[in-house]
Amino acid sequence: MAYLWCDSTDSLRDWADGLAPDQPLYLDTEFMRERTYFPRLALVQVHDGEHIRLIDTTRVDPPALVPLFAERPLIMHACSEDLEALASFAGAYPERVRDTQIAAALTGEDMQVGYQRLVENRMGVSLAKGATRTDWLKRPLSEEQLLYAEDDVKYLPELTEQLQAELERLGRLDWWYEECARLRDDARRRAEPQAVWRQVKGAGHLQGRELAVLEALADWREATARERDLPKGFVLRDNTLLDLSRAAVRGRVDLQKLGLHPRAIRRDGDALLALIEQAAKAEPPAPLPGPLDPEQRGTVKALRERVGRIAEELSLKPDVLVRRRWLEALVRDPDALPEPLTGWREELVARPLREML
Repeated sequence: MAYLWCDSTDSLRDWADGLAPDQPLYLDTEFMRERTYFPRLALVQVHDGEHIRLIDTTRVDPPALVPLFAERPLIMHACSEDLEALASFAGAYPERVRDTQIAAALTGEDMQVGYQRLVENRMGVSLAKGATRTDWLKRPLSEEQLLYAEDDVKYLPELTEQLQAELERLGRLDWWYEECARLRDDARRRAEPQAVWRQVKGAGHLQGRELAVLEALADWREATARERDLPKGFVLRDNTLLDLSRAAVRGRVDLQKLGLHPRAIRRDGDALLALIEQAAKAEPPAPLPGPLDPEQRGTVKALRERVGRIAEELSLKPDVLVRRRWLEALVRDPDALPEPLTGWREELVARPLREML
């Protein structure tokens, strides 16, 4: 199947206008974000069931993509980052998402099973991997890149048909739809303002004044990274945030002693010092939960063993059924059911686990 190159907004709109409103689209993206906060969308590959189009997002107007995926079901593989890249480019998230990695996991595959492995195992086709780490924003794209991009969606319709039939036979089609809706909603939540200090590695070791300073600095780093379109670690590394939160920082000399680059001190020193001084007087957030005590760890172990038996009965991998962090949350507060344990998991897994608590 030969791909069609699409590098104009008019041709993109003409094609989208000719599609049925409920036409499933099999989609993948290529993007770059090694030195940016926001992913830079470079290419969108779309299989409409008949043809494959490679959409050059360096040449089309971002809003022109929105009608393409506004209501139509989009079938992708391991699409969390693809959703972020699409939303960053077009300003909107797809509404109807179907992820074949999730579908495969619900049939008994590993939770992180790759597209290439599925295609090879189920269709006997070995896909080239050489263009994975190339510069997708550079033009013109090489023939190797273009063929690689085409392959990323070439087998998605057949793969989806196989997986959907298997899920239907197992009575798990609704599980798939629910998990995909959860994936879409999680992607949207990650884009919203949140308590970013919780994501700082080592935050669980801080409390009181240190935690108040960390919260202020993490919020500043997040806003600054977005404004400058830089990875958060390029603004301040996690270990630097922790050092600044623990230390008695009063001036630029203290910032220098903590290892901040002179250029960073010249640019951001005054802002950091003002934030630290102000935050030291603020009410700190509630600290992160501490480690589980020995009795709780024993309970988690017993719950995991029960999950393992349930998973074996269903021919599923245990971590597809329940993640360890959900079990830890359940042990900490048995009355508060983690959201992923609602829906199809509630009767199947959550109820027998709660009976053990």
